[in-house]
Amino acid sequence: MQKKISIVLLIIVFIAILVFIESKGFLGNTFSFTQKITTPFSIFFSDFSHQTSDTFSGVFKLSKLQKENAEIKDANNRLQAEVAQLQEAKKENEKLRADLRFITATNYTYEAAEVTVFEPSNLRGMVTINKGSKQGLKPGLAVISEGFMIGKIAEVSESNAKVLLITDPSSAIPVTLQQANTSGLAKGQIGTGIAMEKIPQGEQIKEGDTVITSGLGGEVPRGLILGYITKIEKQDNTLFVTADIRPAANLHSLSRVIIIKN
Repeated sequence: MQKKISIVLLIIVFIAILVFIESKGFLGNTFSFTQKITTPFSIFFSDFSHQTSDTFSGVFKLSKLQKENAEIKDANNRLQAEVAQLQEAKKENEKLRADLRFITATNYTYEAAEVTVFEPSNLRGMVTINKGSKQGLKPGLAVISEGFMIGKIAEVSESNAKVLLITDPSSAIPVTLQQANTSGLAKGQIGTGIAMEKIPQGEQIKEGDTVITSGLGGEVPRGLILGYITKIEKQDNTLFVTADIRPAANLHSLSRVIIIKN
């Protein structure tokens, strides 16, 4: 094996010497001879050079395409983030417009607040807001979002307050139907639901009816939309009917609320 390598090296050295001598003009008419010998090697190295050049060119183009692809992905991610922000801003603007329509259509004294702690669960429904007794808040005041009843003030400190949502099991609000003079009590249920209880048998009630606050008790004004009837449960030999209520407000995305102060 070493002999073969030595022979190849000798041939290469010999050809290199011939090329050098020919370049100095010492071989004269023997140029065609050296040309015949060296031409195959020249062609080989030329082809190899072109192939190498093409390979590096392909690698460069691939690297450039990968870079451009990464830049496009980054731009797409930025656009998606901007779209998400715009959509969120649109939702907030719609909520603010709904609150503004409610405020301008009523004569209530109100206080706007932001939700700082969101803690609804399947067992409880409570949020904390950034307004308190300093702004005249007190327990029992009605709290709305987008014009819909969402709960009542439960606890108050100087600069914060806790809102008991209508889905909390300890929440009980006197209600009636907008379509009929049918009264009952909207009670929070475990699992973020609401049930309208104490509906006398024989009262007019159907799925899709709008449930509003009745104003009984004096704490919560009459006419605030609380939700909609989704299911009616009637049982024989009972004095009352129970109905399931779907909240009108989205209680899972509360960010700003309005407290009715009078």
